[in-house]
Amino acid sequence: MSYEEKTFSNVSEKELATEARLEDPQILSHTSLLYHFPEYEGRELRPGEKILFIIPDKFRKRIVRDVTLLHRKAEKYTKNIGVDGYDPHGAYSEVKIQDMKTGKWLGWRDPSGYNSVKFAEPRPSGDPENEVLHDWLATVGKINPRSVEVANVGKDPEYSVSQIHGLEITFFPENESMDFQERIYCPGTSFIDPDKEVLLPEYGGGEHTGGIYNNAIALNRRSGDPSFPLGEPSQGVENGGSQLAIRLEPGRELVQIEVAVGDTEYRPDKVRLGWAKLWIGIRHKDSNAVEWFVKNANVPPQGVISGGPFVDKSKIEDGDELIVESRFDTAYVMGYRLAYKKRA
Repeated sequence: MSYEEKTFSNVSEKELATEARLEDPQILSHTSLLYHFPEYEGRELRPGEKILFIIPDKFRKRIVRDVTLLHRKAEKYTKNIGVDGYDPHGAYSEVKIQDMKTGKWLGWRDPSGYNSVKFAEPRPSGDPENEVLHDWLATVGKINPRSVEVANVGKDPEYSVSQIHGLEITFFPENESMDFQERIYCPGTSFIDPDKEVLLPEYGGGEHTGGIYNNAIALNRRSGDPSFPLGEPSQGVENGGSQLAIRLEPGRELVQIEVAVGDTEYRPDKVRLGWAKLWIGIRHKDSNAVEWFVKNANVPPQGVISGGPFVDKSKIEDGDELIVESRFDTAYVMGYRLAYKKRA
């Protein structure tokens, strides 16, 4: 994640050349679609070009929750990058969604006020950044998507080139057919409720608290005692160090999990932004393997990371556990919410 600030003017549609058009996404779960380029290096996108992702008909009446962009900058396009990571020829991705009702193209807005245009970090081909553009409902509104556009709004025609590896779209489940089970650890944390017009989650910890997450569950905790009290897992939940194991209800169909999490860390002299990556999946009884459905998602200072199991793997059997794992750095789980299909 880059905190480099730049200002961009929107490029009009007629100035953008369509580099690719994807129409057949993989249906990952009841609430998510994945568009993926087969090239190991990703699809090259130059300034002034765009890629279109066409939404299947049966998902066009759903409301967009999050969009995750998989992008990076290849080594051959890195030039004159400073020791502080500043790239004078930065490649920047702008994501817009075309609304079915109005036909308008609507761009993402960061609820914390950061730049909505995303910097493509120099990374190897096997490790593109999973850039989570979250809370569309709160910052943009209810969007029934016809298509999604990713445009390169960088400036340098030779070096402001990005590699687009894919795009994942997460939708809200239909609330009238869902049962929700929620656990809050960090006081002040709450999830959204569109039916009650509560459109933005609240967090008990994060940047606004100086990186203090009182009573949160720490995953992948580094050495040293925290300067704030940590919580204990609730009944049916175990903290295995880097993993949180949540016992699931047998005979139900799991549709989605939402995890309120942050990785900003309080230090006596400063607030340190973390580098945690979150993985979420299901571990079946008598198996050590985990079927991951959220992989390598950037953990923000405070945010909700959501996802759901593959459609053919969503039926829960006795002994199945949901695994929430933090890699590379400490993450603080402030709460989670499960969505099960209502019983017939």
